[in-house]
Amino acid sequence: MMQCLFLTAHPAFPAVTGADLRNWQNASAAAQLGEVRLVSVIAGSEGVTDVARVTTSHLGSDAEALYRLPPGSASIDLAIDPRRIEALERVVQEFRPDLIVVEHLGLHPFLPMLRQCGARLVLDLHNVESDLAGQIRQKRDWFGAKRRREQRMIAALEAQVVASVDAVWVCSGEDAARLGKRGLGPVSIVPNGLPRAGAAPRRLPSEPDAAGPELLFIGHLGYTPNVVACRSLARRILPRVLRSLAQAHVTLAGRNPARKVRRLASGSVQIVANPDDLAPLLRGAHMTVVPLRSGGGTRFKIIEAMAWGVPVVATPLAAEGLGLRHGHDILLAESDSGLADLITALWQDPARRSALRTQAHATAWDRFGPERIDQAVLAAIEAVPTR
Repeated sequence: MMQCLFLTAHPAFPAVTGADLRNWQNASAAAQLGEVRLVSVIAGSEGVTDVARVTTSHLGSDAEALYRLPPGSASIDLAIDPRRIEALERVVQEFRPDLIVVEHLGLHPFLPMLRQCGARLVLDLHNVESDLAGQIRQKRDWFGAKRRREQRMIAALEAQVVASVDAVWVCSGEDAARLGKRGLGPVSIVPNGLPRAGAAPRRLPSEPDAAGPELLFIGHLGYTPNVVACRSLARRILPRVLRSLAQAHVTLAGRNPARKVRRLASGSVQIVANPDDLAPLLRGAHMTVVPLRSGGGTRFKIIEAMAWGVPVVATPLAAEGLGLRHGHDILLAESDSGLADLITALWQDPARRSALRTQAHATAWDRFGPERIDQAVLAAIEAVPTR
């Protein structure tokens, strides 16, 4: 029996954000090999979960303290109190893990202590953070110098941390290639799978009735790439759709909406903050729209929408790493006007919409269902070199 410890920034149970969902899927799969302990830096629930052999504990930090960074820190850094390192050391001494998975580059201050405990050590990169830093624009940075400095700082940290662990997990082949070009590894691909599979319908549900399309965006509404995407959807895509489909409506749903997102609310745009249950939103949607211009990893929101039979209209970047085919599993366009045109055309063609719903639903379950993800996680664990 193997003992696995997962170190996360936020509690992974119950799972809310994409990071939570990924941590939870990986921990649940690892439980097939033995006992799993999910340890979060930020305080959360402690004890048993709804998966056998998976328990939770925390190091007692609060979220505000974790993100209170000194001047000169990189955006990926977290403020790790030395007392939290000591607390984790006590957990490690008690639990005696054989494998430790660290989920966030910003948790690197824990690594020197973890390297000494004798367990195999994995870094799970939800994003290649240096690449992500190069995509997100910085305000008041006319010549890009600040962005380039930030990217160099994160790239140097990334290389240092990767060299200190036994293996790296990434979400997609694209992210593996980005690290490979820099000679960083070894790397295993652990895809993001279908979240909340127990609640998703195995059989394709009926499409909801409505006079106009209900468009849905789900994500962390305080995360910069998602904030930009929401503004694109509400301010540029929706007005173009409304020219032809006057009863179109957008719902933006997710955790901690930023002020810029809250200001988008209108008669045609609804904000659902911190939803307890996404099922009603997915049941009521005709399309999920994901106009992302920056970001890494792969999108749980796309996989989940497909599994509910909700057609997805997205930018190519949003669907990166999922291996989906335009016109078969998903509809893709680069520009806001192109996305608006796809939405309008799809609503006006019920037969095409029905075919896309059917194929997307089948693809989500066949390629991203729990069985496939369990296989990927277990293979990645087996591939971690022994010390």
